[in-house]
Amino acid sequence: MNQLIKIAIADDHDIVVKGYTEIIHDFGGFNVDIIASNGKELFDKLMASEILPDIIVLDISMPIWDGYETLIAIKKKWPDMKVLILTMHKHEMAIIKMFRSGASGYLLKNCKPQELELALNSIYNSGFYVSEIASINFYQRLKNSSIMPTLTEMELQLLKLCHTDLTYKEIGDKIGVSDRSVAGYRTSLFDKLGVNSREGLVLCGIQMGVIPVE
Repeated sequence: MNQLIKIAIADDHDIVVKGYTEIIHDFGGFNVDIIASNGKELFDKLMASEILPDIIVLDISMPIWDGYETLIAIKKKWPDMKVLILTMHKHEMAIIKMFRSGASGYLLKNCKPQELELALNSIYNSGFYVSEIASINFYQRLKNSSIMPTLTEMELQLLKLCHTDLTYKEIGDKIGVSDRSVAGYRTSLFDKLGVNSREGLVLCGIQMGVIPVE
C-alpha cells in the first residue's frame, strides 16, 4: 500500500478548514495531519511534530502571523518544505510576493476540487503548481533547467525586474526603452518561457536563478 501524502492546513476559518480536510481526504492518497488557525500556531505545531508534512496548505489573511510571515519563517527553518497558497487574494503582486518568498503554488479558494487535487499532486511530484499561468512547456523546463531558452540582454533585464512593484511602464523607464519595446520583450518572454502572465515570468525567473528568493 502506498504511503499517504501528509498535509498541514493553516486557515483561521474553522468551516473552511473542515471543508478542505474532507475534500482532501476524499481524493484518496492524502491525509491531513496538522491543522492550525494561524501561522504561529502552525509553526509551533511543526516544531513539535516528529514527522513533518509533505505539503502545507496556507492562507494569506490570518491573525497573529499572516501567510507572508508564516511562509518566510517556514522556508527559513525548512527550506525544502513545499507550500501551496490557497487564498482569496488574486492581485498579481500578492502572487508574486508569495512565489518570491518560496511558495510552491498558488490557488484561489473558489477553485474546483479537481484543481486542488491537481495542485497537490503536482507540487508533491514536481515541486511546483502554477495553475493556468503556465503551459506544458513551462512545466518541462521547471523539471529540466538545461532546456531553458537563451534570452537577449533586454529580455533578461525585464525578467529580472518583474518581481518588483514597478509597473511595466516604470520598468521600461528604468531600463531605458519605450512602452512599445517593453510590450515586445514581454511577448517574446511569454513565447520563449511558455507562460502568459507576469506571475509566470517571476516563477521562471526564480527557477533560472535571476530572481532571488527571499
